[in-house]
Amino acid sequence: MLSERRRDRLLSLVREHRSIGVDDLATLLGVSVSTIRRDLDEMHERGLLRRVHGGALSLQGSDAHEEPVGDRAVDNRDAKDRIAARAVELVEPGSTILLTGGSTTAQMAPYLGSVPDITVVTNSIAIAYALGTASDSVQVLVLGGQMRAGELSLLGYLTTQALAEIHIDTAFLSAYGVDHEYGILGAHLAEAETDRNMVAAARRLVVLADHSKFSRRSAVRIAPKARIDVLVTDRDTPREPLDALREHAVLIHRV
Repeated sequence: MLSERRRDRLLSLVREHRSIGVDDLATLLGVSVSTIRRDLDEMHERGLLRRVHGGALSLQGSDAHEEPVGDRAVDNRDAKDRIAARAVELVEPGSTILLTGGSTTAQMAPYLGSVPDITVVTNSIAIAYALGTASDSVQVLVLGGQMRAGELSLLGYLTTQALAEIHIDTAFLSAYGVDHEYGILGAHLAEAETDRNMVAAARRLVVLADHSKFSRRSAVRIAPKARIDVLVTDRDTPREPLDALREHAVLIHRV
């Protein structure tokens, strides 16, 4: 198992069990105890879990832990870039699209200049900056609101009020997690509420999620699976959840 995928699975197991021992993790993942110890030490330093004697504890409470957007940009970079490039192919010339905050939607910015006459609406300061420096042909509308530190996204009442005045053809959502039964999962309660309003404002919803998002769990739901029109993911995503989503008329792009 590749180290990146192993650590995604390891974190999922810690969150599922709340606390788990090194020996159990080694058995479940089929690797040595020393490998698990190294992974836990690194993930503890990154603030993903709490390393304790003999194992690890989950830090997940009512809000799932989410790394700052700048740190997440390096995770699964190649997969996110392929997903973003394919997502841009779904943008119709002359349309108004919405990009929610997130590392995968941010990857779309360098490609959007190739689509003529589009308007991009976003609540992400990072995405607005990336668009402004990548192309002068894209009109950008930034939604107001209270900034969430680390994520550089704008949330709350002002964001929702601005959305009421804008017609959105397609929303591109960078998901924290995807559950083929429960739907799109969020990591942060306040951000999830804003995301729900952004999803509701759009005629079509395109979800961007690499394989790691299918092993994540959270108590926060942004939208049910029936709301997803299109899912763009990578080739390492298991087929089982994708087949389940197809049964609910979700169009899947696997790149």
